[in-house]
Amino acid sequence: MTPTFRPVGGVVKIFDYVNHARSLGYRPIVACPEQYKPELPLFGISRFSDISPEKGVRFTSLDRVSVGPNDFAFLSWPTHYEIVEPRMSRWTQHEQIIFIVQNVRWANPTFTGGYALRLLSRPMARIMTNDVVLEMVRPYLNVSSMTEVILLGHDSGFFAKERKGGFGDPLKVGYTTWKSTVGDEVASLLAKDRSFTFRAIRDPVGWDELRELYHWSDIFLATPLAEEGFYMPGLEAMAAGAVVISSDAGGNRAYCRFGENCVEVGFDDAAAYAQALQNLKTCDLDEINRLRRGGYEAVGRHTLDHERERFGLFMQNLTARLDSIGPGVRPLLKSHDSL
Repeated sequence: MTPTFRPVGGVVKIFDYVNHARSLGYRPIVACPEQYKPELPLFGISRFSDISPEKGVRFTSLDRVSVGPNDFAFLSWPTHYEIVEPRMSRWTQHEQIIFIVQNVRWANPTFTGGYALRLLSRPMARIMTNDVVLEMVRPYLNVSSMTEVILLGHDSGFFAKERKGGFGDPLKVGYTTWKSTVGDEVASLLAKDRSFTFRAIRDPVGWDELRELYHWSDIFLATPLAEEGFYMPGLEAMAAGAVVISSDAGGNRAYCRFGENCVEVGFDDAAAYAQALQNLKTCDLDEINRLRRGGYEAVGRHTLDHERERFGLFMQNLTARLDSIGPGVRPLLKSHDSL
């Protein structure tokens, strides 16, 4: 294990599905290039604390992966299919491979050298984490395979903070820099304006540090990449009652309703972020509370309970579909991702 490991979004989502699978009676086997260690930050998150060999979850290496006729394989990173495909038995059906597609960049021919886009034409079961992702990849999908949208769920309660009233003086602005430096550019533009104070997190950190930043911030500068499947910090900041300024990254439209629960700016446009801050500084209390309420409502649509319920229905339908082709009991769900 490297000492700089942090539980980033894709890994966290894989382990949410490990928990969903366990609750539905499956026996997950987690295949990853790292050995299991209970002190990893991921397992410090309360809902993952009992995912361990002692609790019956088996961890194995990628070179020992196999997908037998009674297995499901659950994958998120496109090129992991190259590991799984040659290790499927001759009796394994294609849709026993389940891919969770979390990002609009799957439709980008430069992502993974085009492998992800080409993979969309392969027969396998797929979960899309929102409608935006589905619409982006729809032209390339294998139409004979089962595809469902299951809205991405999140433990937003960890970040929750109920707020009312106006902003502080000075107005507190938070941001992160590991995806973009635009926050630093905005802080530089407004450095002489004493009505603002800025705070940044400059390296990937754990949830405690993020929650502290969100709770401190009156306004959070969301700085997604040009293509995102969701961009979790925006929703987490909304849960904390911070007003969010964000560019449109595609997938973040799953919860961003520009003008209703957040303020839109151009991608990496520091001047636009700075102008949005100036506008928010002078906006009235009703407008601030309207944006906050919209954020809280968006958070309520992305729960882990809803995600688990929809996954249960997905697995029921998938099992019935496979059994109509060739009956069999499939008690395993194998989760493949990198810790």
